[in-house]
Formats: sequence, C-alpha cells, structure tokens
Amino acid sequence: MFLQSIPVLILMTLLAMVFLGLLHRVLDRMRLTKGQALAVLGLMLVGGFAPDIVLGRGLAFNVGGALIPLGVSVYLLATADSRLEKIRGMLAAVIAALAVWSLELLLPGQPGVGWLDIDPLYLPPLVAGLVAYLLGRSRRAAFIGGVLGIILLDTGLWAWNLIAGRPMGTVVLGGGGVFGAVVVAGVFAVLLAELIGEIRERLKGGPANA
Repeated sequence: MFLQSIPVLILMTLLAMVFLGLLHRVLDRMRLTKGQALAVLGLMLVGGFAPDIVLGRGLAFNVGGALIPLGVSVYLLATADSRLEKIRGMLAAVIAALAVWSLELLLPGQPGVGWLDIDPLYLPPLVAGLVAYLLGRSRRAAFIGGVLGIILLDTGLWAWNLIAGRPMGTVVLGGGGVFGAVVVAGVFAVLLAELIGEIRERLKGGPANA
C-alpha cells in the first residue's frame, strides 16, 4: 500500500513545489516556465486516466504516461545547449534501458521473492533514473535519459517477444499513466541531478552543470 502511494506523493509534491516557486531554477534550466510546468503536469495527470491508444500487434501507449513525457523529452533535446548534451541524453537513455533489461533478468517477477525484496514496478525507474543522471549529468539530459530509457526498454521487450513469437498481452508504453515507470524515472533523474548538483555547487563554490 505504501509503495502504491509513492507516485501520488511525488506528483502532489511536485505540483506544490512548482506552484510555490520552489523549483524555479530547475525549471529555468529545463527551459520551462512555471505555467508550462503546471500545464505539463496537469496534462500528464489527465492524460494518464484517458484510454490507452492501441497501435496494433500488441502495442499501445498511454497519453499521460508516455506521449506527453516523450514530447517534453523531444522539446528538451531540441533546446539543449550543445550537441554534446543531446548525445549524453540519448546515450543515457540507451544505457539505462540496457541496465534495467539486465536487472529484470536477475530479479524475480514479483515482490517478496528472491534476494532483493523490492517491488519490480519501482526498481526499474529508479535504476533508469540513476543511470540517466550519471551519464547525462545535466537536469535536461537526466530527464531525457530516464524517460526515453523506460520507453526504449518497453519497446525493446515488445519487439523481442514479437520477433521470437512468444505469446504476450498488450504492452502499454507509459502504463500506469503519470504514476507509472516512465514518469517516475524522469522525475527521479531530475531530482537526483538537482540534489547532487546543489551539493557540488556548495562544495566547489560555483555553478554545476545545467
């Protein structure tokens, strides 16, 4: 029950912090205004409860959990300060997807079983967010890596099973909406980048990466 409430707490906290102006610097570095951030979060929340859009052959996507975060990632890629930052964001996404894929091969498919008793719903986005920050470094690249990493992972698993002819249900990109793995990975990566970036700034006495 507690784990199920984590994404809700994250969303409510983000909305409150954005509304109160506590994330002004983060939004500024991600090329988003306060109004734009609130609009994006609101659209993600509403879109998360909208019916999934079926693409066919067992693949679908959730508007709030995949389409809107993907759109934000494309926007951040387009407005990145340098070509290097764009490359870092895309590389972070690929490595994050591979890292989580490898992790899922080692972990059991349900919580409470095996050597690491963590709900598999939340471990992949946390790992993806961590990898995305370590490779992306900036807030923008971290968000791109976290979001695209989970989307690439789910798309890759769908394609792998389709090519192998394995029976499977519908794979929903961004399943769970705004409370799903895609959003959690992106948000966690950005918050991690902000936290570590703030610590680095205080230790070095200068600005960290954007």
